Amino acid sequence: MDRIARLAKASAGACQNHKIWLLSIVSLFYLIVIGQISLRKQLENDELFTLNIAMLPGFGEVWAALLTGAEQLPPFFYVITRVSLSLFGENNLALRLPAILGVWVMGLCLFAFVTKRSTALYGLTAMLFPLITGAYYYAFEARPYGLVLGFSGLGLICWQSWADGEKRALSLAGLTLSLAAAVSCHYYAVLILIPFACGQAARMLARRRPDYWIWAAMAASLTPLLFFLPLIRSARSYSAAFWARPGWSDITGFYYFMLISAAVPLTLILILTFCYTAFIATQESESDATFSFGLFRHELVAAIGFLSIPIVAVAMAMYITRAFTYRYALPATLGLAILLSFAFRHLIRGRDTLTIILVLLLAFSFVSRAGKTLHESARVVNSREGTVKMLLSAQNTSLPVVCSDPHTFLVLSHYAPPQLRSRLAYLADPEASMRYLGHDSLERGMLDLLKPWFRLNVQEFQPFIDSRRQFLLCGGPDHFLNWVLQDLVSTGRRVELLDRSGDSLLFLVSMDKRPGTFDQGGQEIKKQSE
Repeated sequence: MDRIARLAKASAGACQNHKIWLLSIVSLFYLIVIGQISLRKQLENDELFTLNIAMLPGFGEVWAALLTGAEQLPPFFYVITRVSLSLFGENNLALRLPAILGVWVMGLCLFAFVTKRSTALYGLTAMLFPLITGAYYYAFEARPYGLVLGFSGLGLICWQSWADGEKRALSLAGLTLSLAAAVSCHYYAVLILIPFACGQAARMLARRRPDYWIWAAMAASLTPLLFFLPLIRSARSYSAAFWARPGWSDITGFYYFMLISAAVPLTLILILTFCYTAFIATQESESDATFSFGLFRHELVAAIGFLSIPIVAVAMAMYITRAFTYRYALPATLGLAILLSFAFRHLIRGRDTLTIILVLLLAFSFVSRAGKTLHESARVVNSREGTVKMLLSAQNTSLPVVCSDPHTFLVLSHYAPPQLRSRLAYLADPEASMRYLGHDSLERGMLDLLKPWFRLNVQEFQPFIDSRRQFLLCGGPDHFLNWVLQDLVSTGRRVELLDRSGDSLLFLVSMDKRPGTFDQGGQEIKKQSE
């Protein structure tokens, strides 16, 4: 064991003395793994929104599309995405590159922030930890959340540098621009001002005088919102019946979403720490004479401020915005990474062997998760190909194919071959969606955005039904946005099950009301006795 301890100590020293090489190796590791996922994983529904808007002819068209309110994002995200697509072409990797780089930058910033108060290995722990949490998905999703994380990380190290008195003018400018850029990518990014305000308040109380420049920088970072007021007003018009309604349970739900995937590796390191300390005799010494928490008080308060973002986000959603999903509070990841890194530092008490095991376990968990993602991606591709084959093999090749939910429609409109794509349609009805699902924002978006701006075949439900045309209906009966099949069945239309591919069913719909119809699970509805 002495030999292992000496090797671990030498490795820890090498990491500490060669941080640039360490970061280069870990960065290459991250970029290769996430790059492979980005190349091989098909685009999902939200990413297709990003692609279609980013590929509009000019920024004026992008602004007009956002002005519909159907896509509730500021335009700066699309400016960055358009630059990436123009430089690297229209492909999955280029579309996802801003998110990839955003999460990478966040990791570098976490490394710098934690290493400044600890060692390189614990900085590496903070860098790797988000990759085994719920934040992992947003490293390869072509949406603004990865960028918000990156800008949050940049703001964090600029604020730390300012507080340490290092390059104050540059740090102040970096803080202002980072926060402004985050707010310009997603409106909920205003919440990242919370940790900086909390940390600065703690610093002000300790020093008994305020830093007016920092407060001015935080205020100045909100100025982009003034330019986005027309977009914000349009987005607010969708909030009355938004598809993602908030609830107080979303607070605990967020932390569960973030940490459930990290439960196994965190439990393993706790068990290993206990066993190593209790049963393995070793001469390995603890690397620190004392084990203070490591963070300055104002930095600790800022980290807790990041962790409190979901609480404020849900409260704001309940009383103001009326819309919340877990990804809106994603910057809380930074607080989790910082606090858990120093918590493990205190638990492990500087033992290099256990620290290296912790880092390797985090890296292995990340790779394992990436492998599962690629496997799941291949399964989804096979499922979609099966759906396409089912539709192409249907005998009724002259009939329109109506998709029963918006996600199926958008994905098939992108990936289906031209001969099938030309037959696809979606029947939108905000009132029916409100009646069956309790929200109408997605249906309004289909009519306001997808039809005029994406040039997709979205038609109003009732006029299409009133035409009494036969059509094929395709989709998953249990999809959470599928109200079309439910309406057809409840109004007594003739719905005949033709085929099935995985979870996707194919029906022939006739407008004459006859017995022998089928319910949402494909079960025949028996004719009632007179």
